[in-house]
Amino acid sequence: MPLPRLLGGVCALWLALLAVAAAQACTTVAYAGGDANLVIDTWDDTVPDVLISNWTMAGNANFLNGCSVSSPSPVDVIPTMPNLTFEHDVVIDGERYPAYSVVGMPRTPLFIFRYVFGNGSAVLNQPFDASRTLNSSGGSAAGAFRWSVLQIAAVSRGGQMEALPTTSVGSARHVFPPNPSLSKVESFSVTANLRSKTCTLTDTPVALLDVHSGDLPRAGSSAGTRDFNVAMSCNGTYTVYLSLTDANAPGSTSSRLTPTRNATAEGVRVELLRGGSPVALGSTWSQLSREPVALAARYYRESGAFGTGLVEGQAVITVTYR
Repeated sequence: MPLPRLLGGVCALWLALLAVAAAQACTTVAYAGGDANLVIDTWDDTVPDVLISNWTMAGNANFLNGCSVSSPSPVDVIPTMPNLTFEHDVVIDGERYPAYSVVGMPRTPLFIFRYVFGNGSAVLNQPFDASRTLNSSGGSAAGAFRWSVLQIAAVSRGGQMEALPTTSVGSARHVFPPNPSLSKVESFSVTANLRSKTCTLTDTPVALLDVHSGDLPRAGSSAGTRDFNVAMSCNGTYTVYLSLTDANAPGSTSSRLTPTRNATAEGVRVELLRGGSPVALGSTWSQLSREPVALAARYYRESGAFGTGLVEGQAVITVTYR
C-alpha cells in the first residue's frame, strides 16, 4: 500500500510542474523585427545634453503571442553595436542614459536607447545600456502578448556638431529565454542633417535732428532722442546674443560714444539706449533672431566745456549664435 501512495505523490508533483511551465510559455513571434533609421534635422550647435530628435523604433513593439495572462514573460535583449562608443551619461526627463557617439566621428550628435516593454495596456520603459545584455523579467506587464522593443534618440553634444550620412550603428536581438527559438532582431542606423545658423546685420546710419544749446542746459541733460531699428536677417528662429562696442574706444563700458574725428561740438556725445535705458557698451543681451534690434540714440551733455557743432559717434553691433 505505501508504494501506490508514493507513485501518486510523484505524479501529482509532475503535473504541477507542467502546469507552471505552461503558464509561463509564449507560443509564437508576433513581429520578427525590422530597421530603425533615426533622422535628425536640427541646428549644428546647441547646449549640451538636450534631446534633439523623437524616439524612433523599428516597425512596432510587438514580440510574442500566446503568453500567460497571469504572469510576466521574460525577455533577454542582446545588443551588438560595433559602431558606437560610450561618451558619458546624460539625464533626460529625470532618467540617466548612457550616451554614445559613432566610432571615428567625434563631433556627431550623441545617441541614447531605451527599452520599452508591456502588453498594450501596461507599457513601461527604462534606459538601455547598449554595451551589455538586458535580462527583463517583464515586470508587471502580464498578458496574452508581450511587447519588447528598443528605441533610439539623439542628444546634443554641445558646441558645433557635424552632419552624418546614413550610418549603421548595430542591432539588438530579443530572445524569449524559455524558448530561444522565439526571437526578433532590430537594426539601427542614424542620419544627421544639420543646419548652420547664419545671421547678417545691416549697417544703419542714424541722423539725429538738430537741437539748440538751450536743450542741453547742464551736464547730464539729454535731448533729441530718436528710435531706430537695426535690421537682422537670420535663417531660422533661435536665440541670438548681441553686444554693442564703441568703434573708437572698444574697451568702453559707458553708454556714450567717443566723438569721431568729424565731430566739432564740445562736451556733447551721442548716447545709445535700449528699451528706454542707457546701454552698457560691451555687455550682452539676448533676443529671438526674427526680431529687429530696437535701439535709440540721443544727445548727451558731458561735464566741463560746452560748445555747439557737429556731434558724431560710431558703434559696432555684434551678433553671436550658439
